[in-house]
Amino acid sequence: MELGGVLRQVAARYHRAGPLAGRLVTDARFLARSAFGGQCPVPVRMALYRPMAGTDPRLIVVDDTGSRWVLSLTARYDGAPYTITGFHPGL
Repeated sequence: MELGGVLRQVAARYHRAGPLAGRLVTDARFLARSAFGGQCPVPVRMALYRPMAGTDPRLIVVDDTGSRWVLSLTARYDGAPYTITGFHPGL
């Protein structure tokens, strides 16, 4: 996937059950910022979902099986919402 002009391959796992069922969830590799301006203290995961008609093609990535997924640039940490801004430095 590409974020902020940086291209990286990120490990992810498909969830068959639970609250993330049907989503592909990455390892915690992303930097995120809150709406209040604070940076998330830890790297966060990204939960990708299947594209629908009209999905912006710039947000679509393809996994190693050829399945298409949409980048989800929102994350939660300790109950607070964050926006993913790029790859976490050093990871």
